[in-house]
Amino acid sequence: MFELSKDLNPKQMRKNILQLAWPAALRMFLQSIVGIVDVIMVGQIGAHALATVDVSNRFMFITIGVLSALTIGSTALVARYKGAKNDIKTNNIIIQSLLSGLILSSIIAILGFIFSKDILKMMMILMDEVDPFILKKGSVYLKIVFTYMIFALPTMMLNSILQGLGDMKTPLYIMLITNIVNIVGNYLLIFGIGFLPRLEVTGAALGTGFGRLVGFLIGLYILLNKNTLIKIDFKNVNWKIHWKTVKDILNIGIPASVEQLVRQGSQIIYTILVSGLGTITIAANALAMNINSLPMMVGFGFSLAATTLVGQSLGANRKDLATEYGKQTTLITIILMSIISIPMFIWVKPIIKLYTSNPKVIELSKPVVRMIIVVQPIFAVYIVLAGALRGAGDTRFTMFTTIIGNWAGRLLSSLFFGYYLGYGLIGLWIGMLIDICTRTLLIFKRFKSKKWQKIYHVQER
Repeated sequence: MFELSKDLNPKQMRKNILQLAWPAALRMFLQSIVGIVDVIMVGQIGAHALATVDVSNRFMFITIGVLSALTIGSTALVARYKGAKNDIKTNNIIIQSLLSGLILSSIIAILGFIFSKDILKMMMILMDEVDPFILKKGSVYLKIVFTYMIFALPTMMLNSILQGLGDMKTPLYIMLITNIVNIVGNYLLIFGIGFLPRLEVTGAALGTGFGRLVGFLIGLYILLNKNTLIKIDFKNVNWKIHWKTVKDILNIGIPASVEQLVRQGSQIIYTILVSGLGTITIAANALAMNINSLPMMVGFGFSLAATTLVGQSLGANRKDLATEYGKQTTLITIILMSIISIPMFIWVKPIIKLYTSNPKVIELSKPVVRMIIVVQPIFAVYIVLAGALRGAGDTRFTMFTTIIGNWAGRLLSSLFFGYYLGYGLIGLWIGMLIDICTRTLLIFKRFKSKKWQKIYHVQER
């Protein structure tokens, strides 16, 4: 654990940042690696299988966006009350977060299971003819993955609570075990190793689901273990929804959730635009997205550290520390994401060949991978400062930047360059670059204005 600095010593601040960020960054980095390995395994089956998983997962990301209303609100409030040393309020936030998450995950799982085929038809609406392989295999994939959301959300909630408390290591350990089960399960079930059947796309869903179930069981053990930071007597807890507490969580979380919905909604439309260009283009786009997630996951890890540090600093009424932590975390992240991106830019073709041997997919994906790698240092600024604003409770502004960047920047530009000018996939990714640069400029100006410091104040209730 760390203690908030009593002064603005940059060396001590960087130590606090790294102490918090390295487990979170490593967790996100390894999570990205697992995603890459999963896509590589699916890619070995063929372009149709790769396209199926990508189209199906696009809608799953929207679901995660909805759930972020609880996770982001919980992290920000737990960090704030932890900084203010209000244990009663902190524990109340924890209980209500877990209870709300369990109810919401059950509702989403049921709806997703029922409407899986309709979701896929919507995703392929621009195709001349709906791909029957994607529709058949994808609907089974979605049914399985949605069912396992019952276990996934409580684990996400637990991770967000621990992050707010300043414990980044426990979520890392949960992720390590979860993803080892994920990879092993996928390998065994996708390819049918030994006596197990070859399930291909369905095997990928089951492997992911088993990993989430294991993560849930570990999280349950942590909640009941008295040696963790969560000090709650669960035997005497009143397991009723306390609407005022839930409202406090959602006041911060809903704008963040809307932000994710807007982002993922634009990504859904973006995927529909990609689907209109054919199955090979879907596969190439999936590779490009997956490869470029690697440096971004490191940035998201440092973003989580910025959320916690800014939230706890403001809870302790140290606005100067909050500002400086935002600056220092951004600088470190720019350096790290640049270091990771350089070798990826140089050896892009060998990296793509890890996924597929299809020459059309390789040539189509190579330039777009390089395009997004070039702007990774700029994206680092957005990722970290958005995390800092969330720690301050300024989730409405990050929501507005996403609306402007994703819908005005990405989608309109994608239509113009990709369809109107006929640049295809490259044109769609030009739209993505415009989106990233727009959001970064807006978030940087907001952070510099310091208006985010006045958004939320700890009040005894």
